[in-house]
Amino acid sequence: MPDSQPTRNSGLFPFLLTLVLCLAWLMPGLVGHEPWKGDEAVTMGLVHSVLSGIPAATPTLAGETWPSAPPPLYPVAAATLASWLAPWLPAHDGARLAAGLFVLLTFIFSALTGHQLYGHRHGRMVVMVLVGSVGLWFAGHESIPQSALLLGAAMTAYGAALSPSRPLTGGLWAGSGLGISFMATGLVDASALALALLLLPLASPTWRNTSTLRAALTTLLAASPWLLLWPWQLHSMLPGLWQAWLQSQLHQFVFFHKPPGTPSLYYLKFLPWFAWPAWPLALWTLWQSKRQHTMLSPGVILPLALFFATLVVLSLTHNPDPDRGLPLLLPLALLAAGGTATLRRGAANALYWFAIMTFGVLAITAWVYWSALDLGFPAHLARHLHSLQPGYIGNFHPVPFLLAVFYCLLWIVLLLRMKKSPHRPLLAWAAGMTLAWGLAAFLFVSPMDQRLGYAGVASSLQPALPVRGCVASRHVEDGARAMFDYYLGLQTLREVGGHPRTCRWLLTEEPDNSTTAATLPGWQMVWQGSRMGNHVERFALYHRLQPAQ
Repeated sequence: MPDSQPTRNSGLFPFLLTLVLCLAWLMPGLVGHEPWKGDEAVTMGLVHSVLSGIPAATPTLAGETWPSAPPPLYPVAAATLASWLAPWLPAHDGARLAAGLFVLLTFIFSALTGHQLYGHRHGRMVVMVLVGSVGLWFAGHESIPQSALLLGAAMTAYGAALSPSRPLTGGLWAGSGLGISFMATGLVDASALALALLLLPLASPTWRNTSTLRAALTTLLAASPWLLLWPWQLHSMLPGLWQAWLQSQLHQFVFFHKPPGTPSLYYLKFLPWFAWPAWPLALWTLWQSKRQHTMLSPGVILPLALFFATLVVLSLTHNPDPDRGLPLLLPLALLAAGGTATLRRGAANALYWFAIMTFGVLAITAWVYWSALDLGFPAHLARHLHSLQPGYIGNFHPVPFLLAVFYCLLWIVLLLRMKKSPHRPLLAWAAGMTLAWGLAAFLFVSPMDQRLGYAGVASSLQPALPVRGCVASRHVEDGARAMFDYYLGLQTLREVGGHPRTCRWLLTEEPDNSTTAATLPGWQMVWQGSRMGNHVERFALYHRLQPAQ
């Protein structure tokens, strides 16, 4: 009994430290900024359609059914949370909190998987690897369906790790994870997870028994509602849309695409920066396992099956994108956590000091750039930055400033109090990534909002819009159309196949250096604008001078 209390206390502090680091990394940036250009703007368009009363079963963007949209799990979850928080937060902030919730649950299931495979200490290390991963640094704070996909992958991994000893519970979690993955992003990622589960009994005797068979049957039963209910509902409501959606999913694979494509090495090439520092630690674990003849252990086979299945399936798709590669981080984090305790002293010290120097320099640089942007000092740098983003007016915001100072002080205190241990380098790196994200979210959210958000350009466009009559659109990206619908209620009618609409108003998006006005005879430009500091695109609104034929 006398030794039990110190044991509990010694385990409590690492748990609290992990929890604090996770929340400190996750919470900044979830609220307080507009939806940004790219996937987040498109996702918010889907969420807005659900909030507007359009049936969630039919993927709709800016008033149009969208066959290539992901399934509705994330839009429904985000719209539900946004409606609950509507009295206190704008819809886009409430929707982004759903992403934070999915990522937090991903951390929990990842820790449970690490605990099951390697022991309780390694469960915490899996989370630290994910927090420190470069690829999750920005994407983990975006309102995108891939946050729900990560949860599905983590659930599937946890279920697979449990299935040899607890087949019913493991099958339940694995099936739920498969279903969530499908309802988050569709067939591609769900098929990768299913392939990983099929590889396990082929690769290791741990899963080659009757327990695995019971787990597989439970997995099928648990996944069935997720895999069947929404497709059945969509098919019942709009059979044509269901067929178009299924076709768009199949055409993501290179062998179904017309014309057929070839496998891509994109996801293998971008891993060195995307999965840092997980991949070198994962390689070290594999090297140690080979030396110790433990390559067939569950802690090695399960992450390898997940990694190779995901890598192969993604490599057989076209239009590669970094966000689609997020599931690759999970198996690498599992492997990396399994080898942190055996990292040699020289390598551990090198990673530790590399983390301190990297994030120390980054923090100093961030403060200098913030001072130039918002305070005007140093003057030479301020002139350069304001030339890159003309029209930005710097202001001193005391609350974000104090939070940024607080993060810097906490980082320094943590480094000073961090004792030597095999896990110290990984904790130092995760703490540095947390500091970097905190400084970005607190100090630079205003210029990022103006550069990547659509609120300013929508506000500029609103007075020029017609009171009545439709507005056609030409070359306007899905994200921009979604944001004009969100901010202005403007649902443009896209020109189909190059055939113009009969609308007397036309909204275009062209390169900033284009000569669009000269190429539209019979039209008068009544407005033009762009996102502040953006030199890639320009929006223009035209009014037809003569009636449409």
